[in-house]
Amino acid sequence: MQCILESVLSVEQLAQIRELLATDTFIDGRATSVLESKNNLQLPIGSDVASRAGAIVLGAFHAHPQFRSCVLPSVIHPPLFSRYDLGMQYPAHVDVALMGRVRTDVAITLFLSDNDSYEGGDLVIDTANGERRYRLPAGDAVAYPATTFHYVSRVTRGTRMAAVSWVQSSVRDAAKRDLLAELQDCATALESTICGPRLLRSYCNLLRLWADPGQGF
Repeated sequence: MQCILESVLSVEQLAQIRELLATDTFIDGRATSVLESKNNLQLPIGSDVASRAGAIVLGAFHAHPQFRSCVLPSVIHPPLFSRYDLGMQYPAHVDVALMGRVRTDVAITLFLSDNDSYEGGDLVIDTANGERRYRLPAGDAVAYPATTFHYVSRVTRGTRMAAVSWVQSSVRDAAKRDLLAELQDCATALESTICGPRLLRSYCNLLRLWADPGQGF
């Protein structure tokens, strides 16, 4: 299941990140991929600008009310900042299973460019119900299982900027994460009824059964 996270970044945070990214040099995106057909640019991992902008993004994720319920984060990989100029694209692929010591259960794409500033550049995710295309407003993000095939379509006008991160979830099974998120949503909606506490109890008990031992949230 894909989870839309609206308004992850405030207007001020988005402006701050854009200002930071404008001060650094982007390099060939193939530096972090074995796909020769990958065609984009990215900030060098570990650069000062990437670290400062990444800290803003990670703080915004942790503060977002839906992030924890959708993803159940245990460890989050620092964001990778990418740029797609005219004609650039990223072919269909599945993310690597491990990035350093982080198991990539969930991928998150955070859109940084205004929709009217570019054309093309859709994030396309292969799902059980066919392909889903995402072109979200700047500051919004989509979280999806990193096990799914996905690609970025060719940019036909302007420049597409995004931050991509990966999460090791406390519950590695995507179907179980979806069930837990749905239970928590229902428990919250029915909080004032007799069903709310019972649903919350079921949520907590299932989380105890399925969470990886020793992993913090």
